[in-house]
Amino acid sequence: MTGEALGINGARCIVGRERAAADVVLRDPNVSRRHAQLTYTGSDWSIEDLNSTNGTLVNNRRISRCPLRDGDLLTFGLSTFEFRG
Repeated sequence: MTGEALGINGARCIVGRERAAADVVLRDPNVSRRHAQLTYTGSDWSIEDLNSTNGTLVNNRRISRCPLRDGDLLTFGLSTFEFRG
């Protein structure tokens, strides 16, 4: 982790490799063009894998969709981030 903070504006955020398809762009060849989606319901955050090639991990466990808690570790390809809700 580099300590870099990535802000999310809005109730939905796509994480991916392609600028035209994602709100947060990661320069990682192991990240799919549209890798995962974070969603805010007004009270809670959740993450959903968008059928990415290498999967999305939350706390080192591969997920298809799951709720997020403050401090969860999100891994996309070789990039890991700490979620701060």
